[in-house]
Amino acid sequence: MSTWQQVVNTVTSGQCVAGVVAEFAGYYPWPGLAFVPIRDAAPSRWALVWRAAESPLIRAFAETVSDVVGDN
Repeated sequence: MSTWQQVVNTVTSGQCVAGVVAEFAGYYPWPGLAFVPIRDAAPSRWALVWRAAESPLIRAFAETVSDVVGDN
């Protein structure tokens, strides 16, 4: 699967399960989709990635995110 929509459709059809970070539950509420915590999993971290071709808009976005969440 290459998109979140494909993952959601496949999971809700009962064909698979998917491991995702807890924040997905708040961003992607979906009828028939249950988010069950994996309590003994290691913490996950997020990162921004983009192609090597950087634009001023991408750099400004990355700097804003860094200002808001810090450089943990």
